[in-house]
Amino acid sequence: MTDKSTSWAYAEGLAVEDTVVARARERSLELGVAPVTPGVGAVLTVLAATSKAHGVVEIGTGAGVSGVCLLRGLREGSTFTTIDTDVEHLKAARQAFAEAGVPYSRVRTIPGRAGA
Repeated sequence: MTDKSTSWAYAEGLAVEDTVVARARERSLELGVAPVTPGVGAVLTVLAATSKAHGVVEIGTGAGVSGVCLLRGLREGSTFTTIDTDVEHLKAARQAFAEAGVPYSRVRTIPGRAGA
């Protein structure tokens, strides 16, 4: 193992996921979707918090792992929009958002392509 891969492995081991994200991760794997790693999820939460954004758009929903991480960092009242061509992915993500206690009014799920 190289020094860089050792550093990445160490950093990934520091991130702790709660049961909401763990269940979303399990649903991702059941759907055949590769979720973001715990370390990436932690970074997404920090980026969302420091951006002070009023809204975020995610293209490619998966089962909601990254969405939950982003929503946890966003300020109250901000809007999260996620777009995916697979309706089953959107259903799984909505379940994750509900389990995370995110009000329905803060999330928009859009089925379809993100492009023109």
